[in-house]
Amino acid sequence: MRKLLLATTALVGGVAFAGAAHAAPAPTSPITLNVGGYVDFVAGFYHSAAGAFNPGSSLSLGGGSVSVAANPDVSSRDFETEFKVNFDAMGKASNGMQYGADVGLWNGPEVTNLWTGGGSTIELNSAYVWLSGAFGKAMFGDSHGASDLFVYAPTVGEGQVDGRYMDFVSPFTVARFQPAGIDNTEHSTNITYYTPKVGNDDHKVQLGVTYEPNMYDYGSNVTKTGNANPNPILSSNLLNGVSSPYQDVVKADLAYWGNFHVVNLAASAQIITGSAGANNVGGSSGNGNTIPMFAFAPAASGGQTGDFQDFTAFGLGTQIGFAGFTFGGAYNDMGRYGTVHGQNKAQDTFNLGGKYEFDKVAVGASWLNGEGYDNLLMSNAGFTSGPNQVNYVSEFNAYSVGATYTWFPGLTSAIDGTMFSQATRGTRDNNDGYVLLISQKMTF
Repeated sequence: MRKLLLATTALVGGVAFAGAAHAAPAPTSPITLNVGGYVDFVAGFYHSAAGAFNPGSSLSLGGGSVSVAANPDVSSRDFETEFKVNFDAMGKASNGMQYGADVGLWNGPEVTNLWTGGGSTIELNSAYVWLSGAFGKAMFGDSHGASDLFVYAPTVGEGQVDGRYMDFVSPFTVARFQPAGIDNTEHSTNITYYTPKVGNDDHKVQLGVTYEPNMYDYGSNVTKTGNANPNPILSSNLLNGVSSPYQDVVKADLAYWGNFHVVNLAASAQIITGSAGANNVGGSSGNGNTIPMFAFAPAASGGQTGDFQDFTAFGLGTQIGFAGFTFGGAYNDMGRYGTVHGQNKAQDTFNLGGKYEFDKVAVGASWLNGEGYDNLLMSNAGFTSGPNQVNYVSEFNAYSVGATYTWFPGLTSAIDGTMFSQATRGTRDNNDGYVLLISQKMTF
């Protein structure tokens, strides 16, 4: 009997095994989904001492007003948490073509919230569909575009001159100069094409080109131009959406990567151009505007507030790496970006930096120098001076050092220190100060 039971069990088990082996596999999706991101806690200690400006004035902003205090000096401390979540979907066709989509959400700084951070508000950082193959890569949606290829001074941790220190200074008293030229958080609904990387194992070249119908316009917003608000009961934003300062924006970036066995080299050149034609937004230009940096432009002689100029900006950048060290820098000529007619002085930025990485430690230092107009500065109050007399920063300098220590994969502590100084025509909007940041970041 025992032998009979064993034989019967073996027979049943064999039949079940054979059936499972020949059964159809469980259906699987051809799309893979990856989720990643970070949570970054920062303790900030900061001081800013600005020159005098028109006390008792006020600026309109989004239907409200911003009071201009008599004493702009700031010395304080605060905590901040920045978080970001990325959803990346990808598939591969039978012919080898890859395709996918990306959605990025964060509470970080955007042009619509004065680059001061979104608080607990979740902002759209990216949302695009992409295709790639032997032809290169095409992207459709909200992204930074071809300017992602641009390289400049390397940084570590919270980014030194390219980092979080701007969250702890006021955009009304400290000008916004960026190592990447136009702020590298800028994302707009666009079409971007990247060529394949052409070359061999040691030397490669790639070109990226982007077209944006409206700059700083993203998500499901549609900018409707040419409609002054005919109905005072309805806000212009209900009629026109968020007006964009520039239309028909084109970005082009050429990047090179070289491996010289001991030394690695990355170099890039970019050009960005945009038209201020149709929308021509501003504080009183009639098209609903909620982009603060373009809301306070001073009136040009014979023109209306917000009479912006077309612009063409270009930049050159490079990085050199060897034996754990990376050095680099960039120069950007911003042309007439963010200016009204009559604001025709030079606008450019220059940056240098280096970093060294060893084991779990990285250290870095960087310097940013710039000159140009910033029409958010408080000297706008009252628009009492001509466009060449206000909001022009003749010299801006930021000096930064930073270091990180990686405790475990994904868990990093960092410290950043930045000192800045700002000189303008006269005494208004002169500013100097510092920001010290200590952070704990988890990347997943």
